[in-house]
Amino acid sequence: MNTETSFVPLTGGCRCGSVRFRMETAPIITHCCHCRQCQKVSGSAFRVNAMIETHHLTILEGAPRLFQRAASHEEMQCAACGAALWSYHPKLGKALAFVGVGMLDEGERLVPEAHYFTRSKHPWLILPSDLPAFESLGYPAKPEAGARITAALAGSGHAPSAVAAR
Repeated sequence: MNTETSFVPLTGGCRCGSVRFRMETAPIITHCCHCRQCQKVSGSAFRVNAMIETHHLTILEGAPRLFQRAASHEEMQCAACGAALWSYHPKLGKALAFVGVGMLDEGERLVPEAHYFTRSKHPWLILPSDLPAFESLGYPAKPEAGARITAALAGSGHAPSAVAAR
């Protein structure tokens, strides 16, 4: 993964091309989430997410709509095709977004750094031994991650400790 200072913004969009967006800075963490919600959203064994401060996402074209998913999760979708561009966790509010890496034009640039919610991981999936894996949510190991999460949540009404409680 590129460091924050050398990060080249990533663009992405929905399936039909009506909505385009840009990630202006490197994500806080890129991770694979094995929770049942992410399995349902991705239609696969897990979803690869890039956690980023919402204010670092810029809409380039179109007007995504806010959609209320199950379990109080909200997501930004294309109004035309319904593609989920990014989501918000109910314990974190809208200060932090979880961008679906598959929605990015060059998502391969974001290498997963951890696996979360492995308690619902499909048993046939073998995780790499060199990445942290957590049965529920774990805290990103990168030194700058904690500061970025705390700063994003400050004033949002969501305490930084909510990250660990997911």
